[in-house]
Amino acid sequence: MSTRLIATPPSWIVDSSLLTDAYDLALAAHGEQRRPSDEHYFVEHVLEVAELLHDSGFDDELVAVGLLHDSVERGTLTGDELRGRMGTGISSLVLTLSEDARISSFDWRKADLRRQVENAGGLAVTVYAADKLSDIRGLRRGIEADGDTLELRLGTTVASMIGHYRESVEMVESVRPGSVFIPALRAELDDLEAVVGDGTNAT
Repeated sequence: MSTRLIATPPSWIVDSSLLTDAYDLALAAHGEQRRPSDEHYFVEHVLEVAELLHDSGFDDELVAVGLLHDSVERGTLTGDELRGRMGTGISSLVLTLSEDARISSFDWRKADLRRQVENAGGLAVTVYAADKLSDIRGLRRGIEADGDTLELRLGTTVASMIGHYRESVEMVESVRPGSVFIPALRAELDDLEAVVGDGTNAT
């Protein structure tokens, strides 16, 4: 488990005023919040998503969306605060990538999110693909490190999480068949299912 909160962003963030602002905002929104799957700091997750987008050649605006994609859904920001700081374009994509907390059922909530992202298409699906790649890796780490307490932290079953990821990958393939993230998504999903198939899970 990660024990030190990232305080200094990498150079590719520091070199961009937009990304520096987005990173600072993400850090403020998530603080020392940890992700249930692997108990790493949430900031590490959004940084990983942003880095996947950056390394794949996407522009700073989309990378900023990667940094901020969980700032409303999981963090402390409101949509209005995000819009006031980052503008309409970035905030609209972030909100598209945010699930509806009013839907109590995990499966229904995730299905609603997938439809929302699918309908938005294009850039939203690209960030979603990077997010799912990071999520799948995080769940596998959680299973391997502490499978006995994982489902309690998640609030759902590992099987439900894997089902959501499988349907997410299928949606990405359908909407963005040329996505740069598809090969890695498929490989990571196969690895995750292999770990679960070996019995190293919380069920």
